Amino acid sequence: MKKLLFAGACSLTAMSTFAMDSTEQRILLLEQQLNALKTELQQQKQAQTELQHSQVAVQHDLHTQQQQLEAQQNSTKKLIDLGDNVDVYGVLRFDGAVDFKSSPNGRGRTINQINRAPFDEPDSTRSDFTAAATRIGINIKDLAGNPNVKAKIEADFWSNGGRGDGNFRIRHAYLNAYNWTFGQTTSLMSNIEVATDAVDYSLLLGNAVVRHPQVQYGWKLNPENSVNVALEYMGGGDRSSALPALTAKYSYKNGPAHIIANGFVNEKQAQGATEDIEDIGWGVGLGGRYRFDSQNSIQAQYYHMVGDQRIVSFLTQGATSDGEAWGGDFSVDPLKKELLLNRFDSLTLGYSHIFSPQWRANIAASVVNFDDDSDFAKANPESNKRLSDYVINGIYSPWKNVDLGAEYHHGKRETFDGREADVSRINMTAKYSF
Repeated sequence: MKKLLFAGACSLTAMSTFAMDSTEQRILLLEQQLNALKTELQQQKQAQTELQHSQVAVQHDLHTQQQQLEAQQNSTKKLIDLGDNVDVYGVLRFDGAVDFKSSPNGRGRTINQINRAPFDEPDSTRSDFTAAATRIGINIKDLAGNPNVKAKIEADFWSNGGRGDGNFRIRHAYLNAYNWTFGQTTSLMSNIEVATDAVDYSLLLGNAVVRHPQVQYGWKLNPENSVNVALEYMGGGDRSSALPALTAKYSYKNGPAHIIANGFVNEKQAQGATEDIEDIGWGVGLGGRYRFDSQNSIQAQYYHMVGDQRIVSFLTQGATSDGEAWGGDFSVDPLKKELLLNRFDSLTLGYSHIFSPQWRANIAASVVNFDDDSDFAKANPESNKRLSDYVINGIYSPWKNVDLGAEYHHGKRETFDGREADVSRINMTAKYSF
């Protein structure tokens, strides 16, 4: 019995010892797991903190990039706005001519100078080439955010008689506000809208494309009809006047028909030794184009002028017999103290045909008759009595905005005293418009 009790006691003691060892191990294991969990939580917390910092940095970078992008967009937008308001255009042009009758070279031989064709030079073939007709222009619209206010600046290199010395010549420089125009632009006496297409840079005999400083006002009566009036300064060089010229132009355009009518009144003034001598010059014009279809059209221009030869191309003549140099506008009678105004009528007829999108051709005939019964004619027998010019040309457009053209002129100059001079020339051009 004692042995049995002793054995049971030992067994309980062993079990108790084993239980204590197992509990300690479990406690130790729990402590280890708890420490591992704490470590993991700390790592997760640290990682979360780093992630938050990273997110803040990313957000800061994104905000900075967004600000930079907005600034760049604003800057670009300003440039685009500027570009939207400004259109740059121009013509790169190379002109040449082969002259078979020794035309004068005072303004280069690349343009028609039938009004000064020489009488006594022996016939010899000469040629001339220039890029001086190259021009560039800028159209500025929506000035100050107003769509009714715009401006234009255009210039070429046709200075010093088209010799190509690199100097700019102002063609257009004006501000247009609503119906008003202030500055230099094409005279209202021009007929370029209905002119026959020419290869010669200076257009055909009887055409008018002169530009004057002016103040102009226009009325758009309806889609087909418009009227413009202007005060134009037609002076310059030897020409002078106390007041600008009053000019007016009416335009009708409807379908295939386009008709223009224009006129001017201008004081003519010669500055004498003791007093000015004055008279009134005036002129009227009528022109039109009619398109029979998409390929065929006819053009016509007529002018009657008294006391002015600057408006219509190729008419100025230089000094008259009494030493005055008003380009043939008038001569001075110092005894009667009056101006002897020159008078002329001009007529230009043209026909145009388009063979294809690449090929087109034109023929034209021009005649200018000066009044041989006028006092001017009697005082200046060496001045021109009649100018005639007959033209045929062909223009090839191999690519968009590119024109290659050739044109033949056959003309004659006649004076009041019976002298004659022939004109025979070929004009050529290569140009790119942009």
